[in-house]
Amino acid sequence: MLQDGRNGMYIGLDRLTEMEFGGRRVALVTNDAAFDSSWRRSRDVVGHHAHLVALYTPEHGLGGERAAGESVEDSTDRESGLPVRSLYRGEHLVVDPNRFSDVDLLIFDIQDVGLRFYTYISTLRQLLTQSVPVLVLDRPNPLGGEVVEGVLLDEAYESFVGPAGLPTRYGLTIGELGQWMKDAYGLPCPYSVLWMEGWRRDSLWPTLGRPWSMSSPALAHSDALFCYAGFCLFEGTNLSEGRGTSAPFELFGAPFIDRLRLLEAVRRLALDGVAFTAISFTPTAGTWAGQLCHGLYAHITDHARFRPFDCAVRLLGLIWDFHGDELEFLPIFERLAGFGRAMITDGRAEEVLHAASSDAEIFSKEKKQYEHYR
Repeated sequence: MLQDGRNGMYIGLDRLTEMEFGGRRVALVTNDAAFDSSWRRSRDVVGHHAHLVALYTPEHGLGGERAAGESVEDSTDRESGLPVRSLYRGEHLVVDPNRFSDVDLLIFDIQDVGLRFYTYISTLRQLLTQSVPVLVLDRPNPLGGEVVEGVLLDEAYESFVGPAGLPTRYGLTIGELGQWMKDAYGLPCPYSVLWMEGWRRDSLWPTLGRPWSMSSPALAHSDALFCYAGFCLFEGTNLSEGRGTSAPFELFGAPFIDRLRLLEAVRRLALDGVAFTAISFTPTAGTWAGQLCHGLYAHITDHARFRPFDCAVRLLGLIWDFHGDELEFLPIFERLAGFGRAMITDGRAEEVLHAASSDAEIFSKEKKQYEHYR
């Protein structure tokens, strides 16, 4: 019997009652942003239907309390007494198999956001390197399953914030992506998916009728997910991407930005699906914490037409043109962007966008064989 869906859609967790686990020792990879359609936590639902012996947590911790990049330690869940084992202690793509010695089945249930640099997909890749079977409870890709954006990441730039071979925005659900990763990287793990019912590839999060639950601390609003698809590149620079404000990734800036000059130039670009207003803010954390910054706020006017990667590359080109003496690129930039900083500093942003368009077309064809939802 299906658990209550929402607007005719049932996520994988809603369908858990269809599964038989017998006496298998089950562990759940999750965080507290994972709910079913009736707002029951994943760990409560799985614990009711299976013999749950452990919880595993990705970056940010089980409760989403850890900052980006902060190591997560093992602990004990105060409510259930279950061990909570960390899968995030820095950039490691291989997990010690001894950490799964008391587990017969790993269930993966985390809300992904459909972007290469969101580390939960690297956590899934970690699990697929070992021998314990993995069952993914599929969830919607908030950015939909059709649009692909960004350049394909070269192995030279691969890291925990970027699996090689993926574009920035890949247009697959987490269940579909797991199968792609198994094939792309030759991973041996037995793998299965409890698919959704009623989800369409052209569905974007704002059309689903489901409130957004923060899957990580900086993604507080569903609009932030779309901005994050491009503005995450700013984390590879000395721009503030809005951490330490009420709207991370929806606004950006720095003390040296001439916000009105930048606003005028951006409006001349006439970018689809987004409008900008000038803003000043003082972040309480992250880059420029405690200092007055000037920049822009992005207002998404049409989620289906907005192309955040294209937008971010063009913005970086403008900011370099106006403030090249003060804009700095950090070592992580290439791992996030997938292209070298020289493409911006040499005035070659259009070449990046041309390459991204070509790569998106290539991956759009490649991913067809992994699309469960038509």
